[in-house]
Amino acid sequence: MGLVEDKPKTGYESLGTGETYYLVEVDDEITNMKHNGQLDRDCYDVGNYYSDKVIAENNARADRLLRQLRQWQAANDKVISISDWKNDNIFKYHIEYDCFNDFLFVVYTTRFRTPNTIYFTSGEKAEEAIEVFKDELKWYYTKYQQRLDEE
Repeated sequence: MGLVEDKPKTGYESLGTGETYYLVEVDDEITNMKHNGQLDRDCYDVGNYYSDKVIAENNARADRLLRQLRQWQAANDKVISISDWKNDNIFKYHIEYDCFNDFLFVVYTTRFRTPNTIYFTSGEKAEEAIEVFKDELKWYYTKYQQRLDEE
């Protein structure tokens, strides 16, 4: 009675003074730090604080993929404007993954926008992006572990 139930580790726990945590540097390198003050709290508050190095590495890789997809879309596709999102006659395409049949494919939406989804103006552009990022997309959808307790 009154005991705190053991909660599985996620890789995002805030640690105590003197304990080692990990953060992702601007070049996607993982740095280990000793928890001891305001910088640590700031890192935690912006979501760049990991109690597990593997989770830090996985998130650095996943974040890099999303940045690269956004950059590729900007360099190789037309803009999808704010007003385009209010027009349900304009299709917006994105990449999804079929977990049962193990393949990447393109779907479209007209009005529904999801965080961390890169949208393209055509199915062809989305297919091109799949070709360019195929290996990283497969890793993201099949091996990316976001938390320690996912297994």
